[in-house]
Amino acid sequence: MRCCIGCGARRVQEELTRLVVGPEGGVVVDRRRRLPGRGAYLCGVGCLAAAVKRKAFGRAFRGRAGPVDPSVLGQALESGPVR
Repeated sequence: MRCCIGCGARRVQEELTRLVVGPEGGVVVDRRRRLPGRGAYLCGVGCLAAAVKRKAFGRAFRGRAGPVDPSVLGQALESGPVR
């Protein structure tokens, strides 16, 4: 079980999309769930807006998240998690 940082819903890991802080310091989508580092999870695009509004990325990544570009993350989230 994982918790969405946007809405707070608890779901199984396969239903959520994992995000990590990439090598450049920006937040990226981890489709294969293999990138190293602390992960944060989102249900979808709607929760992305809520997470940005709540400033949840800074808390989820313990202050290590760089700038978050909602438009780029939104496009990556639209295709949904890899099954």
